[in-house]
Amino acid sequence: MAKQPLLTKEKIKSKNPNQWLLIQDFELDAATTLRKGRVIAHSKNRDEIHRALKKHRGNLCVHLTGTVAPDTGIIF
Repeated sequence: MAKQPLLTKEKIKSKNPNQWLLIQDFELDAATTLRKGRVIAHSKNRDEIHRALKKHRGNLCVHLTGTVAPDTGIIF
């Protein structure tokens, strides 16, 4: 399977609007904001991304390209 291309945050968001993403080979800025990375899984369902986390190893990042619903609990 071919490796996904390294994309900027803007390109990632335009290709995957309002989705949860699992990203590898990512770069963050000083404020820990995503700058670029390789999307290895994407879904509108956060649970699918959590399942994908179990299948991958290494340094990974979960990112949302939309907004968090008011009733969604987020744990950091």
